Amino acid sequence: MPAIDDFDGFLIDLDGVVWTGREPVPGSPEALAAMLTAGKEVVFVTNNPTKRPQEYAERLQGMGVEVGPERIVTAGITTARLAAEAAGPDGAALVLGFEPLRELVAGEGLRLVDFEAPTEADVVVVSGWREFTYMSLLSAKQALDAGAALVATSHDATMPMPGGEWPGTGAILAAVETCSGKVAEIAGKPERHLFELALSRVPGAKRVAMIGDRLSSDIAGGHAAGLSTILVLSGTSGHAGSGGSEDPATAAVKPDLTVANLAALVA
Repeated sequence: MPAIDDFDGFLIDLDGVVWTGREPVPGSPEALAAMLTAGKEVVFVTNNPTKRPQEYAERLQGMGVEVGPERIVTAGITTARLAAEAAGPDGAALVLGFEPLRELVAGEGLRLVDFEAPTEADVVVVSGWREFTYMSLLSAKQALDAGAALVATSHDATMPMPGGEWPGTGAILAAVETCSGKVAEIAGKPERHLFELALSRVPGAKRVAMIGDRLSSDIAGGHAAGLSTILVLSGTSGHAGSGGSEDPATAAVKPDLTVANLAALVA
């Protein structure tokens, strides 16, 4: 009996589970299509806010996985909400991140502050950002020294990519926290914010599992949310020689089920 038959709903990570970089994990499109055909409630949950939910939905549709943007929950959504709470009415934000995250933050009513005027910010928002520089780090520190709050999408130190992991949000956040002495409030996995939003979008599912490749966020967060957890070895918590930075054999966090990839769940 396929493992998916034990559940009627799934929260599924994207990077390292559905795809790695631009390439689908072998068998993942077919496995996801099989889940949807079987009537499973599926919401995709990612700590990566570099694309809009619509863009993620279109990418999945291009793989033959027919879902709409309402089935995509990014840490950018919950980060923007936390930033608005931290900044207060008519607040301003300094965003270290790509345009989709900036749009979400502005969409919560916050004014976006330029790096040339960091002390105007009421909150600093940090995410993975390839344009991160010493000067943006300096601006973040100046804003935080002036009293701004600190919110981040995740603590994920890396993200899975073909040929080996790349630095993630956690690497940038470590620099910001180290130089400022501030500790960020995390909006993405493993914290509750993203899970609460995702679960609200599968209200009819009674037996829900979190499927992810990262023990420290996907599996730990799934456990904290009271969900069953399934670890796939196609990404960060990969098998020996895969380039993954988290070792399931030695990690304190343990999933309820471990499989090679999504395809193994529908076999």
